[in-house]
Amino acid sequence: MRNGIWRDDEDFFCMVDGVDRTFCDDKAGAYEVARELKRRNGGCIIGIRDRATGTKVIMGEDGRTL
Repeated sequence: MRNGIWRDDEDFFCMVDGVDRTFCDDKAGAYEVARELKRRNGGCIIGIRDRATGTKVIMGEDGRTL
């Protein structure tokens, strides 16, 4: 966000089973949210999508990325 305006090329989304669920404005926050989502929803695929590059990272069972 710059000057109160959301931009499509910034920040991160935490995904549950491929669907964007939680918006995070920094990388560290996104990883923390993803770890908590994985802890609560062990059977789901939890990931992080970088809005700037489109890169997706999947969270493993142990809280590390795959």
